Amino acid sequence: MKERFLFFIIGMLILTMGVALIIRSNLGASAWDALAVGESQMFHLTVGTFVFINGVALIFINAFLMKKKPEVLAAISILIIGALIDFWLLVIFGDLSPQTLAGQSSILLFGILSMGMGVAIYLQAKFPASPMDTLMVAIHTRFGLNLRNSRIISESFALLLAFLFKGAIGVGTIVVTLTLGLVVQFFYPVFERTLEKMQVPKGPLITK
Repeated sequence: MKERFLFFIIGMLILTMGVALIIRSNLGASAWDALAVGESQMFHLTVGTFVFINGVALIFINAFLMKKKPEVLAAISILIIGALIDFWLLVIFGDLSPQTLAGQSSILLFGILSMGMGVAIYLQAKFPASPMDTLMVAIHTRFGLNLRNSRIISESFALLLAFLFKGAIGVGTIVVTLTLGLVVQFFYPVFERTLEKMQVPKGPLITK
């Protein structure tokens, strides 16, 4: 259990660092993060605050669609994610503002790698998924669509909201959408094996 919790915390730290870097690249963020950026600029609260607010709203939407009770643990996870995103954005990367396309692209690339690696690590903990990811499953369950189409609908919904709130939509949004899954797929088995090795019980020390 302690290994899973360690993976959860480390994964969250790396994941949110990646989110912050992608936002700081100023090339566009993933759909849900782009929405939070737009809301932040419109209502003058932090990005992390709206990540949490949006997440809580989705928890209730998902519960309605799946006809289940809201997941309390998911609310805790999204609270941690929101707080860590603000930590990276405001404290660590507060002065990060690349002025050239090369600088922006480098930060975007490093952000995608960090975000994908973080997701691959925290998924090993098997804790409740983020409300944003659960929405895909909720649409799949409620309407009988396959997961691919459910994902398209959930992401399109987020993009529509991000557009309405003048969020951080750009070429980076497309790049993140096309590449993040590949990064997660690459790192997931690596950290899966790492966790398995950490959980192997050590035998008794045999002395002659």
